[in-house]
Amino acid sequence: MITLQNLTKVFRLHGRTKIVADNINATFPSGVSVGLLGRNGAGKSTLLKLIAGTTHPTSGKILSQGSVSFPVGLASALHGDMTGAQNTRFVARIYGADTDALMHYVEEFAELDEHFHLPVRSYSSGMRGRLTFGINMGLKFDTYLVDEITAVGDAAFKKRSRDVFLDRMKDSGAIFVSHSLGTVREMCTAGAYLENGKLEYFDDVEEAIERYMSSVDNSTTHHMPGQKQAGERIPFPYDARMLFGLGLPQTRIDWVSDCLRRHRACHFGKTREPHYFDTRNGILPVIAHRRLKTTQQLATRMQTEAGETQRNTLRLLREVSDLAAIHSAPEDGPDRHKAYLDYILTGRKTQPVVCDITPSYCLLGADTLKEMAGIGWARFVCVLRDPADRLWAQIWDSLPKQTRTLEDARDIAEQLIRSPERLIAYPEADCGRLFRALEELDAPDRICWLFHEELGTRESLRQLCDFLDIPNVPTVSMPPLPEQAEPEMPPAVSAALRAALAPQYKAARTKFDTRLPEEWSREQKQ
Repeated sequence: MITLQNLTKVFRLHGRTKIVADNINATFPSGVSVGLLGRNGAGKSTLLKLIAGTTHPTSGKILSQGSVSFPVGLASALHGDMTGAQNTRFVARIYGADTDALMHYVEEFAELDEHFHLPVRSYSSGMRGRLTFGINMGLKFDTYLVDEITAVGDAAFKKRSRDVFLDRMKDSGAIFVSHSLGTVREMCTAGAYLENGKLEYFDDVEEAIERYMSSVDNSTTHHMPGQKQAGERIPFPYDARMLFGLGLPQTRIDWVSDCLRRHRACHFGKTREPHYFDTRNGILPVIAHRRLKTTQQLATRMQTEAGETQRNTLRLLREVSDLAAIHSAPEDGPDRHKAYLDYILTGRKTQPVVCDITPSYCLLGADTLKEMAGIGWARFVCVLRDPADRLWAQIWDSLPKQTRTLEDARDIAEQLIRSPERLIAYPEADCGRLFRALEELDAPDRICWLFHEELGTRESLRQLCDFLDIPNVPTVSMPPLPEQAEPEMPPAVSAALRAALAPQYKAARTKFDTRLPEEWSREQKQ
């Protein structure tokens, strides 16, 4: 059990005062995993340091029964000039643990390879996080202090971290800081909310999450303080929400984007489709390569120009280099998405919705979607279309425009019908995979599903505007609905494609039931 008695912590710098803890009185029970919530800069990491004893309070006391870990995930918990191995030995001696056993556990768990024997100052933030997590999990504590650590590493490491943490929680408690509410729900049973130096404790973690979200929704603060806390997510304007568009190819997601682009409540970046999260995950790598190559070509060309021509080339170079910079971001660390957010937020004034609608995001995995969900308390909109009709349109669009014929499209469709394993070349056809990936967010209220067949009227977008809590799209802001370019699908091909895509229809019926448009039911009637 950890008790805070009249705990006060005040920082004073250059004549300014920052109150992190304002006479807090609270108790964290033994054997309970508590999710500590609060905005960036609220002082969550500082509170962990106070509890750990690595930072001293201005006044008040912290009483603990049982052993408390040092904060997992904070760089200050390690000595930068010592190697990972030396830090591990040092901690083992402090806590009277078996040095060799802890060394073996950490080296195997953290997967630092030769870096384990290099100075910690050379580590990335993710490597430091893996090291501190491994050291803490290799020791027995009554209470673990964890700061956003399960967000680092690849999917396999994240899963292993969660499994180890949950295993420790069978006999211990924790104070767990994370901006991923899905992770907080998974890891914690209770919650606490820190704001303006005041701490509220909730026996039910859902009540803490509700309190946190209500404060975020009602905030009128435009920007975060400039400093970033170690391990926390990149700052995002408090008076805005992020909207990611995941429309499948050959749906009218572009039309939805155009409608929102003309809406005064929505802000878009300078480029129609940034292609950030897809290229970052190895999807469409040619886009990133092309942007970097264009930057190099413009820089070379400018050296041989002068006057107005050179100034125009320089302007283009600035625009392209700003865009190319998002593809050179680090793999992990608190600044991993900074270039992207700087780019996407450029020019924003007071718009409450910041949009990134990139159709190929529909191919992203659950882990990436979870990370996106943690940016600006993101919401998602996805436009679906009858699977067979959508695949037929995709086949038609993939053919050379000058020479494509109905027979060519039918030949490709018949090849897929004869050999369904070839559908792997069309991963967008597996809408069931997209359903499963988004369901892992465990936040259905943050996902808006629209149907291609129902778009085209003002009422068709009312659902999305209500979802975003913005006024309905004005009629004058709605461009004409684009006509479908593909020819009508032959009936025999239609019936066979629907049979080949039966698992996708089943997944859609299971998810939406009677909400499915009438066009989707044709496969049941044939």
